Amino acid sequence: MNIAMNTAVTGLLNAHSQAGAASASVVDAAAKGEDIIQAIIAVKRAEVAQKASAEMVKIADDMMHTVLDIIA
Repeated sequence: MNIAMNTAVTGLLNAHSQAGAASASVVDAAAKGEDIIQAIIAVKRAEVAQKASAEMVKIADDMMHTVLDIIA
């Protein structure tokens, strides 16, 4: 169970980092007057990854509670 939670948390951290970098790319591209579409797509991609990882945290937590209920 810890592996699932660790993987989910790692996914959250990676998505957070990607979102920060993508947001900075949006600002940089806008400041330079360049196209920001690809940067915005990267932000949305990071957002989806973060939502998926958060759902994985919930599922791993539910699994852990189920195992603890079985053991107890």
